Amino acid sequence: MASDQAPDSKQHKPATVCVHGGYRATAENPAVVAPIVSSTTFLLDDEAYARMLSGRADEALIYTRIKNPSLDVVQDRIARLEGAERALVFASGMAAIHAAVMSCVKHGSVIVAPREIYGSAWDLFANLLKPLGIETRFVDMSNAGELERAIVDSRPAVVYAESISNPTLTVCDLRVVARHARAAKAALIVDATFATPILQRPLALGADLVLHSATKYMGGHSDLIGGVVAGSNARMQSVYRWMQLAGGCMDPHAAFLLDRGLKTLPLRMRAHIENAAALAEHLSRHPRVKSVLYPGLAAHRSHEIGRELLSGFGGMLSFVVAGGDAAALRCIRALELALEASSLGGVETLVSLPFNTSHARLSPAERQAAGIADGFVRVSVGIEDARDLIEDFDRALERSATA
Repeated sequence: MASDQAPDSKQHKPATVCVHGGYRATAENPAVVAPIVSSTTFLLDDEAYARMLSGRADEALIYTRIKNPSLDVVQDRIARLEGAERALVFASGMAAIHAAVMSCVKHGSVIVAPREIYGSAWDLFANLLKPLGIETRFVDMSNAGELERAIVDSRPAVVYAESISNPTLTVCDLRVVARHARAAKAALIVDATFATPILQRPLALGADLVLHSATKYMGGHSDLIGGVVAGSNARMQSVYRWMQLAGGCMDPHAAFLLDRGLKTLPLRMRAHIENAAALAEHLSRHPRVKSVLYPGLAAHRSHEIGRELLSGFGGMLSFVVAGGDAAALRCIRALELALEASSLGGVETLVSLPFNTSHARLSPAERQAAGIADGFVRVSVGIEDARDLIEDFDRALERSATA
């Protein structure tokens, strides 16, 4: 079951690659859907031994932590979507972040990262890597002067960015960040989970590595945990070594689910975007809502950058409830359709409060600096009927005011 059975996708649009990239039925492999290869180990031969002895174990079927046909299918498909030479899938998004970053740093290295960042990525940089001699400087990446000073002063090994920040929905101007990173000879690593390859391809904007939590939109059904890193063959060889030796490979059954999810990614993203835009516009006029963060709104600070760098504004939004965190908690617990749960990117609408979930390890002052105000609610807008979602949030906001 070789991924090279897929048709040449150089001229194919993303929706076609999502269906046909990475695998195609043949007379030898007639299954229309790529099968799950659940074997942990494979029959060895002289060719496999030769590849192992020449340092090319990643090219040989030996052991699933090293290579597996089910993983090859989704890796090839994602590489084509990203315009990358190679992609690897991981056991989680955090495993992907860890491998991507560690492939570019050593003791004494500096990372420049945004203040507006996913909480577990902040935790990795601030609390796990620091004792290992890897320092992180957190900056406002929308402030070109502050970004440039941090890069010039620290000469980082890595500049880390998010295409659309989690959870403040700021769109990063990757063109500017890439220019500064390139001048400092730093690797630019971009988390494009919120954008997906359907809305943006960071490698084309100057990124060296792009990563995703495949748990989210790529999988799309809240039933798998996974991560992705993609880039050039040269960059990915070191990423592969971190996956191989740290052991963060994806399970073949999760790869099968990811393969299924990718096929409907363009359709789902269209519905997510339409619903998020409708809900954001409605909430922006609600008297119980202090502010709405959605780059599709003209008032959002990165609306114009989003129009330039994204093919759509995404399915995530955040809003601030009047009355602070207590009122926000009452609001989300009054919802009848949307579910109070972490994660995002599934077909169902999910809501969470960063102060007690994704950013719980940050102090109140650190959350404020990251743009997370009291009463902040993050919404992963699903594919339900937008009218039902609007009614659900209206009821919940009214109930939170009278509770």
